[in-house]
Amino acid sequence: MKTKILLLAMLSSFATAQTTLDSQMKSYTEKVNSIVSMEKAKMKTEIDKIEDAFNSGKITKEEQIAQKEAVSKRYETIINDKIEDERQQLEDITKTAVTNSVYNSDTLKNKNVMVFKSSGLTINIKKDKKEPTEYINTSSVSVGYAFANLTKDKGSFNPFENDSEMRIGNSHSVEVQFRQDKQLGSFTSPWILRYGLAYRTDTYMPKRPQVFVQENSQLFLENFEEGRLKRSKLRNVYLTLPIEFQLYLNPKYTEYDGKQYLDVRKKMWKVGLGAYAGINTRSIVKVKYYDEGSKFQKYDYTLDDGVNTFLFGGKFSIGYGGVNLFIKKDFTSIFNDKANLPSKNGIQFGIEIANIDF
Repeated sequence: MKTKILLLAMLSSFATAQTTLDSQMKSYTEKVNSIVSMEKAKMKTEIDKIEDAFNSGKITKEEQIAQKEAVSKRYETIINDKIEDERQQLEDITKTAVTNSVYNSDTLKNKNVMVFKSSGLTINIKKDKKEPTEYINTSSVSVGYAFANLTKDKGSFNPFENDSEMRIGNSHSVEVQFRQDKQLGSFTSPWILRYGLAYRTDTYMPKRPQVFVQENSQLFLENFEEGRLKRSKLRNVYLTLPIEFQLYLNPKYTEYDGKQYLDVRKKMWKVGLGAYAGINTRSIVKVKYYDEGSKFQKYDYTLDDGVNTFLFGGKFSIGYGGVNLFIKKDFTSIFNDKANLPSKNGIQFGIEIANIDF
């Protein structure tokens, strides 16, 4: 179920549009009644003349019946033709009202709309889009969350390797991506190109009681012996350039202004295949613990060695509607030769939890 913060505004806008349409319907009804009344009055005048001609003996009974029937049919045709013209105008009014409701609703013009779904949070900022192409070719901010792990083999796609010495389920990655979507090909093409800039933080938590240690330009793990360890982690921060091709498997369309358009607002299955390249901006080790006197302590420091500067990897995603799952594999290793670690290659499995459309 969707909960819209601007529900009251939407209802008010709908009521205004409904009032306008009701007024147009009332005007149409009045025009139809006026046409019927006016033409019936003209018909009655002609019928009266036929009656006078019969009563004065100018025409026979058979001629009277035939002339009255001819007049009735002629005015029936006139009335139907005029009502048909008005009906066509009403259909045009109704079509315009529906089109505006779907594609150019005043409810969404210059409004911020926040929608909570089972798939996460979607926010639309000043969405004044008028045509279906503008729903496909969009700028947005996406937030993704993934479980992270390390693998021994560069080619491994197993995110649950238990001998990585990392805490599975606690090690994670968060990415904020500023991206642009472009439809490739015609308006009905199911192919979308997605590209942008991303801020990514990977947090690796080693199994207790281990901590990351930097010594003599070497990075390694060792058991913590300065007290009772609460938490230790290594956080890598990256700026990346992602690019992805997405394909809608069961494309659905909408008609607008006589043309068919891919309607990305409808629920469809989609798959994506992409790549990313990035640079490490900093790596920080953080440790929290209780000393021998049970006093809480913490320390942190920036790594100088052990982590590779550049990052390159691939991404596969699958989604339905607003739910998007993905797996990322770093083709370059996270750690270099100065890191004495059992596993050095990153892998992630996650979900997009929020989208902000502009």
